[in-house]
Amino acid sequence: MLTKPEIVKIIEEAVLKSPFNNFEAMGMGEEPMWGAPIVGFARGDDPYFSYYKETIGEFYWMPGEVFRLGCQETVEDSQLTVISMGFPQTEKTKADQEEAVGIPCNRWLITRGEWESMIEKITSEIVKQLKEKGLQAVSLDSIQEFAWQTSTDFGIASNWSHRHTAFIAGLGTFGLSDGLITEKGKAMRFTTIIVKANLEPTIRPYTNYHEYCSFYSKNQCGACIGRCPVNAITEKGHDKDACRAYLVKIKNEIGPEFLKNSHYTAGCGLCQSNVPCQDKIPG
Repeated sequence: MLTKPEIVKIIEEAVLKSPFNNFEAMGMGEEPMWGAPIVGFARGDDPYFSYYKETIGEFYWMPGEVFRLGCQETVEDSQLTVISMGFPQTEKTKADQEEAVGIPCNRWLITRGEWESMIEKITSEIVKQLKEKGLQAVSLDSIQEFAWQTSTDFGIASNWSHRHTAFIAGLGTFGLSDGLITEKGKAMRFTTIIVKANLEPTIRPYTNYHEYCSFYSKNQCGACIGRCPVNAITEKGHDKDACRAYLVKIKNEIGPEFLKNSHYTAGCGLCQSNVPCQDKIPG
């Protein structure tokens, strides 16, 4: 059976050596789009998973449901380990994004636009290598049924939240803008792989959902409020509908031509840059 350090090594090498994690494919020179990932582990039967299903909606998947969809095998949640991976933006991308006002920088738009295609290829390679070493695994990003849904209480949602999984796996807590604040900051994207194994879960170094956010924990900051061009972030939290509407506007109206004429999904992420939690846990 593979150990956790061996699994982390497989993940890191697959990410850093992947030809798809590179701006060169976009004609921007030999340079990684994303930095080395942070990795956390959670038990498949962690109570938070059932709590999410109860509160978000029946459509929200349990780890066992994901494994059955991906591997056509019925297993108990307790037989599974959920692996969360967080990908930090590079220093160059964050530097450009810090200067952006109103519309995200081109590098940020490209990393977001290339994300789905890139991460499916990378996680497929990770799953392939895990299986070759005798560990059954499935990537969330390879599940065709993975889609947007509507939660009665929370509005826009999906079958699975990579960020909420990262919270369970000890990688970070949520900020005022709903971004996950990690040891590498908030300028991140996440993905998930589920394996049939009982691996020691990562100890969560926090007890509160918003523990790393200075606005909630210290009644300070709120810098992300001023970074949002459409006031989708206020002291009351994050308006997902206003945020989503602005992404559509960036894609179809005010974004650069390469975005309008591409298959890319638009991203914004201004609230993740030029804020105290961009690169680290503040304070």
